[in-house]
Amino acid sequence: MKEFLHYFRTFAPFFQHFYALIIGAAVLAVRKYMQRVRENRAAMWPSADGQVQTATVKKQQYGSWVEVSYRYYAQQEYRYGKYRRHFARKAAAVAFAEAIRGHSIQVRYRDDKPSESVVLEQDLQMTGVLQVG
Repeated sequence: MKEFLHYFRTFAPFFQHFYALIIGAAVLAVRKYMQRVRENRAAMWPSADGQVQTATVKKQQYGSWVEVSYRYYAQQEYRYGKYRRHFARKAAAVAFAEAIRGHSIQVRYRDDKPSESVVLEQDLQMTGVLQVG
């Protein structure tokens, strides 16, 4: 039993990194799945022209995030929303932020709750800003 514990302590750090990698990959997969579900649901919502207000790059341990704040006009009021996108490389995140900053984008919003909005990946591809990232 002592030998087993000795070997376990020797290889434990390797397995901790392995488990962290597996958990991180699972979290990213779940986020991607949830984003796709949300986009599929929002595809039939009405759309409005939105204007990107800010695009901020945020560095994290495993990649970078770009947080895009936008404004759109729906049901006689200006409304605000946020869109976040993950990038493995900071350079790609910076390029995306620079490409989208100041652009007009298509925003989908709930008809019964216009303050809830979504920016679809396919709409961003049509504007050309996703070709950068």
